[in-house]
Amino acid sequence: MTPSPVTWLIVSCFCVAAGRAAIVPVGELSPTVVLASEDNQSGNDTSGSNETESNGSSTLKLVHVLFRHGPRTPVSTYPNDPYINETYQPYGWGALTNNAKVELYKIGKQLRKRYKDFMAPYYVPDLLHAQSTTSPRTMMSLQMVLAGLFPPRNTPMEWNLMLDWQPIPVFAEPEETDIRLRMKVPCPRYDEAVLEVLNLPEVKMLHKQNADLLEKLTELTGLNVTYTHDVTNVFISLLAQENYGLKLPDWTKDYYPDKMLPLAAQSYLYDAYTPELRKLKGGFYLDHMYEQMQARANGNLEPSDRRMFLYCAHDWTVTNILSALGVWQPQMPRFSALIAFELHKNDDTGEYFVEIYFQNDPEGEPEQLQVPGCAKQCPLEKLLELSEHVLPDGSYEQLCRAKGTSNGERVAYHK
Repeated sequence: MTPSPVTWLIVSCFCVAAGRAAIVPVGELSPTVVLASEDNQSGNDTSGSNETESNGSSTLKLVHVLFRHGPRTPVSTYPNDPYINETYQPYGWGALTNNAKVELYKIGKQLRKRYKDFMAPYYVPDLLHAQSTTSPRTMMSLQMVLAGLFPPRNTPMEWNLMLDWQPIPVFAEPEETDIRLRMKVPCPRYDEAVLEVLNLPEVKMLHKQNADLLEKLTELTGLNVTYTHDVTNVFISLLAQENYGLKLPDWTKDYYPDKMLPLAAQSYLYDAYTPELRKLKGGFYLDHMYEQMQARANGNLEPSDRRMFLYCAHDWTVTNILSALGVWQPQMPRFSALIAFELHKNDDTGEYFVEIYFQNDPEGEPEQLQVPGCAKQCPLEKLLELSEHVLPDGSYEQLCRAKGTSNGERVAYHK
């Protein structure tokens, strides 16, 4: 039965009243952190607030969240792929699946629980900057996380009684200039430096020890599997096909995932194996983030109410940045892998410190990371000092000038 106009009027008035009742001035919010908990649903319950290692209390001041896009269909494949002509409908190549959307929405809800007393109870533009790369899958992933992070129902931002979603701006820098997130801006020196790493004695020994595996994968895939990076390319394609629901070829039973996994994971270490590589691929993001943290500590961050930077990018973005900090461990970065950098101020000493959390599995608990040479609650100034050798000391163009060591050769990366 269709509701009468009077019924709709009553419902609308109730929702508007409920929304208005939820208004809390931004300046009056308690900037504490609430850990994700299924039992802690109340926005007023702060019993789950983070505890500090010091005797004093601390107040959260700024958060940077960076995560990889969700599970997708394959971006590329190999010559002998039995599904080489697959269209991956209804999504298409390199696109988020419906399961990915569910997973990302849950991540948004997790962030809502963790930071519900730090952020406003509803979306406020000045509090949040949301940015992705120009890839459709990262833009869609960021939108799904935002949907879980800021549902508008019963808030002043509610605009449709039937749809608990609201539009939130997503920014993106063009790929040809995005050196912090997409990291695909041409850099001849980086290509040379990676090849130099692959020619190091210990790396050549690893490839030699796995020569039979590389040769067999070359035969089975029809792809020239020479380096760990080539193994990664095949591994991710198989993973994406598996997630999509395709039956993998019989030969994969002997190689995927177990035999391929160690080499596939190793390529991410080689991507940022030296301080120079870490500077070129992770240093520009860290440098920008540290500037924002220092601006918050000095009281001149614009806008002054900004509390969260939320970024969506790619697997290599996550691994390169954590490698630059010296905290990346040999493993495959999962789809939806997430880092949270939290800037706190100790209420007793006035000192600012940073806590870093990494969640490789959305179903697992975030792991607190410890930068070598510092405590888990690393003073901001100490973190800057420890990062100095990987922060850019010149422009991207200057640092990317080739030295002529590779004759134009470069490693083929997954996309």
